[in-house]
Amino acid sequence: MNKFILCILVIGLIGCSKSPDLKYRLPASGEGLSNLENIIDSLGKAVSTPVNSSTVCSEELEKYYGALFSLTSAEVDLEKFDKIKVHSLVQSSFETRIEMRKKLKDLVLKTETDQKCLHNVRATVRALRYVEDYMVEVTEFSHKEKVEVGYTTLKGEAPYFLVNKDFNFKGVDDLRGGDVILSRGNAYSSAAIARIGTADAQFSHLSLVHEDEKGNLFTSEAHIEIGSVGEPIQAHIDQGNARTVVFRFRDPLIAKRAGEIMYKKVRAKQEQKKNIKYDFGMNYADNTDLFCSEIIYDGYRQASDGELDVPVFKTKFNKGLIPFLQKLGINIDETNVDSFDTFGPGDIEFDSRFDLVAEWRNPARMRDTRTKDLVLTKLFEWMEKDGYRFHPPGKIKRKAWFSWVLRRTPLVSLALRGKFPKYMTRDQLRLFLLLDEVGIKLQDRIDLVQEEYGKPMTPREIFKILEDYREEDFARYEQKPKNSKFHRNFHP
Repeated sequence: MNKFILCILVIGLIGCSKSPDLKYRLPASGEGLSNLENIIDSLGKAVSTPVNSSTVCSEELEKYYGALFSLTSAEVDLEKFDKIKVHSLVQSSFETRIEMRKKLKDLVLKTETDQKCLHNVRATVRALRYVEDYMVEVTEFSHKEKVEVGYTTLKGEAPYFLVNKDFNFKGVDDLRGGDVILSRGNAYSSAAIARIGTADAQFSHLSLVHEDEKGNLFTSEAHIEIGSVGEPIQAHIDQGNARTVVFRFRDPLIAKRAGEIMYKKVRAKQEQKKNIKYDFGMNYADNTDLFCSEIIYDGYRQASDGELDVPVFKTKFNKGLIPFLQKLGINIDETNVDSFDTFGPGDIEFDSRFDLVAEWRNPARMRDTRTKDLVLTKLFEWMEKDGYRFHPPGKIKRKAWFSWVLRRTPLVSLALRGKFPKYMTRDQLRLFLLLDEVGIKLQDRIDLVQEEYGKPMTPREIFKILEDYREEDFARYEQKPKNSKFHRNFHP
């Protein structure tokens, strides 16, 4: 019981799932962030204590989540700590997350209470990572700087490059065949993929490593724009993702075989200039087309002769998002939403058959990534609770139609080949264009307030900005739709 009660204390600081009802408020203890040091220390000691009751896990987590969510940035003042102390806290939090993952091997989802327990474990891990982001962001460079420092994926040092003490991992060259790379892109479409399931995640993409007989490294991965490709590892590094986590399957022979199988499958089509199509339906059971996670699923299934079903826990969807999911291309409706599942990229994080080897983050992109996460959390919440839907205006419809036609026009089509595939529908094009437009409007408001505020804000404060702005913009929309900033494109 102690483990899960202590786990939840961290969530309110930076964590952000769907906004809870703020029914609880704990008495103040200590001053500002001094509480955080005690929480991380106690949590680290408590994770070794077994929890035998899913009921305790779910009920206590909900209560303490509501209590700690009410904290503000004034109470989370990281500048009180020196850099050495912050580095120590980040390392402790990282090691705690690793220990929490190990406990999942004993979790079996038999009841609704078990499901709630898993949901809250995922929320705690997500919250700890946000706490680390916040600490790294503040200590690595002044929050007033806007120029990105030269950070390179899987290079650098703590606290933004963290390595599991059980592994001797120094960088890209230490990757092995079958390693799974979990990453986060920088676009609003990436944020949407990360937040689309019933449990929010912080990642949007998976890649599978292949190591040839000479030790050369490649990745197999599926992209919306071009389908599945197998390329040298440097092509993946050059993507400049905001987050990168390396996971390693515990059986190296199966892992290496999985990497080889998928690389050969993907390259065979790529060399014919007929890349395997991107699977917008996210149907991992049918490997005709592939989405990014499906490459890992199919590789490990084949490598184990059908024995492995990766990951252990898969993503489910909420009914309120059915119209959005259908426009994405997912074959889901009221009749199958309860049974439909998929392999969300972030699901690999909670499969204890894979060890977390190393984690890297770009400190200069943490605020932007966090903001996009929170914007998408609110957009999906408004869809689910208030019936909001995307409504493309004429200019978006024309742009999508024009792009769709050009993609089918000889010569011109070649210039757009890396932008989006021919099999992408006009509905999908409109949706991605609108997602960017609406997201940018909301992020602009957050950035404006952030500049005046002077230091990074907590999710609770950002959620309030978004809700206030929604009310303000809706008033404009009711008076004259054209005067609204985002309701004209996104409204009930």
